[in-house]
Amino acid sequence: MKILISTFVLLVSFSAMAFNDPKVGGLVTLAKGLEKNIVPGGVLYVFAKKAGPDSGPNDRTPPLAVVKIENPKFPQAFVITPKNVMMTGTEFKGPVHVIARYAPTGDAMSRPGVIEGMDPKFPSTELGNKNLNIELKNVVK
Repeated sequence: MKILISTFVLLVSFSAMAFNDPKVGGLVTLAKGLEKNIVPGGVLYVFAKKAGPDSGPNDRTPPLAVVKIENPKFPQAFVITPKNVMMTGTEFKGPVHVIARYAPTGDAMSRPGVIEGMDPKFPSTELGNKNLNIELKNVVK
C-alpha cells in the first residue's frame, strides 16, 4: 500500500510538471500625461530578452519571446510563455529582462514617438514572476 501511494504521488508530481509552463507576467501602465500618445492602431509589445553578465535591457540582442497586443487598454495585463518564443526550438528560460514598448505606428522598432518602460524593481527576473509592474514613461526622441 505504501509503495502504491508513493508511486501515485510521484506520477502526480510528474504530470503537474508537464503542464506547468514557465511564464512571466504582470501589468503595463502608462505614465500620467502620456495618454495623448495612445492612438487607434497602436500596438503594445512586451518582450523578454535573455539576461546575463554580458547583456542588458537596452542592448541590441534580439528578443527571446514577444507578446503583441493591438489597441491596448491601460492598465494592460500580459503573460509571456514558451508559445511566444521568436525562434522555433529556442528554449524559454530565465533569467530575462522584460521590456514593454508602445508603438503608435505598430512598428516594433524603437523609433521617435515610441514609449518604453520596464519594472525598476526587476531589471531582470526569473520565470515564474507574475507581478511585474512596467510603467511606460520613456518617450523615444
